[in-house]
Amino acid sequence: MSLRRTALPVLAVIALLLTACAPTEFAREQTAGDRPDSVVDGADGAIDVTTLRYVGQADDYDVYLARAADDSESLCLSLAIDDAWQTTECARDYVSVPISDSASVAADLSYRGGEDRDMISDNVWVNRK
Repeated sequence: MSLRRTALPVLAVIALLLTACAPTEFAREQTAGDRPDSVVDGADGAIDVTTLRYVGQADDYDVYLARAADDSESLCLSLAIDDAWQTTECARDYVSVPISDSASVAADLSYRGGEDRDMISDNVWVNRK
């Protein structure tokens, strides 16, 4: 069997595995609304701005999901109010940012539905106490 015939199936499997670990929020093209200057400037190099996506609202906050600039395996949540950046937090696989004394916004690569959560997007939700 030729090297090309062997390599093609291996590359296909690798691509499938990488896609399975990618949040669906990153599957669509980035728009201008996904990349507000206030979040890009406020995050101060912590995020890979090419992956920044607007995912919805949690209370008064606009919520953005991105990959970390220094670790493509880490997720970052950025919050803004009225186009003013508030915070950015990054962590591997699961990240959470408080939005009040009784609520936080969270993102998780392994979440795939079926649980009772106040979902903002496919992998981002609001936890309420």
